[in-house]
Amino acid sequence: MSTDRLAQLRQMLVEEPGDLFIRYAIALELKRAGDMKEAVDGLKAILAEEPKHIASYYQLALMQAELGHTKEAIHTCDAGALECLVTGDRKARAELLELREALADED
Repeated sequence: MSTDRLAQLRQMLVEEPGDLFIRYAIALELKRAGDMKEAVDGLKAILAEEPKHIASYYQLALMQAELGHTKEAIHTCDAGALECLVTGDRKARAELLELREALADED
């Protein structure tokens, strides 16, 4: 079922190539399918294009941590928390800082 959903999302992206939400959804679907490298690459590409896509920071940090890249995940949390100051997203900032603290405790 996951491959069907991934195919549907990719078709949607063909129709709306600039849609960041579809690209984000594809990255999450890739994660579910076990393709962490492509999922991480997708989220990094989103953030390179649109640094204000706050949800991507959290998911990217989770994936990096899952892959054992804790320092990279902490850096992603820091970058996301900083961007939250710019966008005024207090809730997301708190979540990113909480994740950062948990990752730092593990490291």
